[in-house]
Amino acid sequence: MHSVSLFGCLCLSLSLTLSSASPQLNLPTPQPEVFYNGYTPNVATTPAQLRADRDRDQRYGPPYSDAGGGGNTDDGLDDFRFGQTDDERMRIGYGYPTPRVNFSDSPFSGARFSNHNYGPISSTTERNYGNDANPNGRYSDVPYSSQGERNFNPNDQYNYNNNPNVEFVGINNRNRFENPFLSNQDRFNLNQGYLERQRYQQDRRYQQELEKLRILLVESDQKGSLECTANVAAQWNFETNVNDFTQTEALNAQQRYVEFQRITAEQSKRINKDLIFDRRLYRQLMLQSEVGPNALPLDVLDRYNRLLNEMLFLYNSAGICAYQQPFQCDLHYIPQLKDIMAKSRDWDELQHTWVEYHRKAGRGMRDSYEQLIDVMQEVAYVNNVTNGGEYWYLAYESGNFRQDMDIVWEQIRPLYEGLHAYVRRKLRDYYGPDRINRIAPIPSHILGNMYGQSWSNVLDILIPYPGRKLIDVTPRMVEQGYTPQLMFQLAEEFFTSINMSAVGPEFYRNSIFEQPLDRRVLCEPSAWDFCNRHDFRVKICTDINQRSLISVHHEMAHIQYFLQYRHLPKIFRNGANPAFHQAVGDAIGLSVSTPRHLQTLGLLQRSLDESSYDINYLFTMAIDKVAFLPFALSLDNWRYDVFSGNANKRTMNCHYWNLREKYSGIKPPVLRSEKDFDPGAKYHIPANIPYIKYFFSTVLQFQIYRGLCRESGQYVPGDPRKPLHQCDIYRQPAAGNILKTLMSKGASQPWQEVLEETLREGRLDGTALREYFAPLEEWLRQENLRTNEYVGWNYDGDYCKRSIETAGLQIFGGYYNGATGQKSAPYLYPLIILIYLYFSLRLL
Repeated sequence: MHSVSLFGCLCLSLSLTLSSASPQLNLPTPQPEVFYNGYTPNVATTPAQLRADRDRDQRYGPPYSDAGGGGNTDDGLDDFRFGQTDDERMRIGYGYPTPRVNFSDSPFSGARFSNHNYGPISSTTERNYGNDANPNGRYSDVPYSSQGERNFNPNDQYNYNNNPNVEFVGINNRNRFENPFLSNQDRFNLNQGYLERQRYQQDRRYQQELEKLRILLVESDQKGSLECTANVAAQWNFETNVNDFTQTEALNAQQRYVEFQRITAEQSKRINKDLIFDRRLYRQLMLQSEVGPNALPLDVLDRYNRLLNEMLFLYNSAGICAYQQPFQCDLHYIPQLKDIMAKSRDWDELQHTWVEYHRKAGRGMRDSYEQLIDVMQEVAYVNNVTNGGEYWYLAYESGNFRQDMDIVWEQIRPLYEGLHAYVRRKLRDYYGPDRINRIAPIPSHILGNMYGQSWSNVLDILIPYPGRKLIDVTPRMVEQGYTPQLMFQLAEEFFTSINMSAVGPEFYRNSIFEQPLDRRVLCEPSAWDFCNRHDFRVKICTDINQRSLISVHHEMAHIQYFLQYRHLPKIFRNGANPAFHQAVGDAIGLSVSTPRHLQTLGLLQRSLDESSYDINYLFTMAIDKVAFLPFALSLDNWRYDVFSGNANKRTMNCHYWNLREKYSGIKPPVLRSEKDFDPGAKYHIPANIPYIKYFFSTVLQFQIYRGLCRESGQYVPGDPRKPLHQCDIYRQPAAGNILKTLMSKGASQPWQEVLEETLREGRLDGTALREYFAPLEEWLRQENLRTNEYVGWNYDGDYCKRSIETAGLQIFGGYYNGATGQKSAPYLYPLIILIYLYFSLRLL
């Protein structure tokens, strides 16, 4: 304890002196940066163990090597279930009483903790996170009132403006995970005479305390892995055997694990990170300190969870009456309404379905969402971020992330506008020019999807060459006797052919590839990391068709990711940002779906060199992937605006439609008002799940794919014989080596560095997507010129008003949905009624 106290004094002295104006001094040369690689259980210490690890390397993938790094707080478990990562689940929050775990004492903190106890506590148990006078620490009733409202005390230690020690205030003056000290910078700014006397002793003591911190993090990593494994096992048991007992066990395990992460973050926040000059160690502590809404005081966290539960109840219970069948009122989004929007071609039925569902699903949750906006400010505050908008993009480690994504979108916009113009013309030909204006945005209800985010369901109307069928190898797969096991073996062989890892027999023994007959299984495809560095599984109910063949390769890509970064500390076992896992899986899917690869598998016998097949193939991809981008961007830019205060609560529905029109060229089918809350009809809004990762991953998949194809020589820019969309990286070890390097870094480095070191591109780049779709873009340009189609869209009237009463427009039909009609002046309606009454009375 004595040495720790001395070190605590040293930390205080350093902190005080760093803020003073003392002259710079000559200090001991800083030690080389130490890259902490985490604790490895069963470290090989004998020749036999070394040989065993080499064998493991050959059979299962890389052993626990010293290379690489990287990650997030993800356990690998939840990531790909329901399209949601563990980081996003942490944002949702769990405010339940769960077992307590004491993070060990930190040599960089004034608070010491004597043991590492595991034990149950109740929701009313006070958490003593150290020797503070206040047992609730920073989450006491000082900054919050009993109602959960923020008490802004000008002298409060939680007031950013008054506390110079609060890290990462603002967005433009910090990188949250970067060490604030340069490697060649004088780290200590103390009195020179004092340093001359104490320099060596202090430096040695500093190294000793730093080593204690490393040991502390090793212990935390071990405990975190054990807790994570228990949680993942419970979730797996529930999803592979759905019943009340397994559901209860899964909830309890999730609550225990969240509480462990919460308390670990509490302890990590107490460490003075300004004295940590090891970049990897610094990043590890920063990531470990973040738990999203779970950092809230328990009463505010309970309020947060209640709001989400209320909104999700409204979303899940939303049901409408069928079109022209007022007594059939049990239609829900899944499966009935989704099916209607995909298959119906009746304008009025589609409009009725869209309007009624948005009214039932969205309007009722508006008040709750306005309250959530206030709570998100608290979430940002306890996570050391200036506002809820900045918190929303926190995981992407950029002070200008929204502007960066807008720049990427501007790179892609010309392709989208050409696609939009062509689709608008085909829909106008189908529904008539009286309903679709040739220069206006497209009404969202006729695009085959409730949200207009994908246009694949109206491919029958839009396909460029109807006489050219799309490639479908399903009959050949059935004919050749494909099985789920064989499909996964093919996926494994794909990765081993590019010099990546085999998955081993344990994967096949533990995974579920088909729906069991004796129990209910949740069949959504998902990849699972059990946090123990050897147990990785897939859960999928495989069909024997082309779509499942691509999905199997996608899931196997996640397994490869797990294998490549398993040597890292658990906090780093994740993608470089929330989009990387998905992007890598989709990049592999681009290669597997090419006609060249299907021919290699013997599933396609003839070569399809005609440009019409190419255009149909690329068009099918574009109306799914390219059409999706502006929707994803506008949805989360809207959330950024409302969470940051850039958009007023009173006008947030109209702001949503302004963004939809700006980015997508899409408008609502009827006039909207601030009585409505149309974003709430999308699940990710009431669930408070980030959506920008889908925009990011869709763009990034083409960037990764281009890098792999270029490195393997399968894509040569400007060579018509080797276009990007025909590249297959199968049996190309050069591509696999790049992919291994990218995966093995996990989240140990900022994603910009990961891209720079693997692809030599330090930012997200939309040009790769343009290169992939270049043949289609040229075809669209010529087609739009041929038909003299207007490219882009013009604002053709208000789409949303503060209130319907002040709008002066009809809600259904009329000018608003018309293409050429004239809008009647509002004052004419009473006059028409009076004339009608006058002549009616004359006739009587």
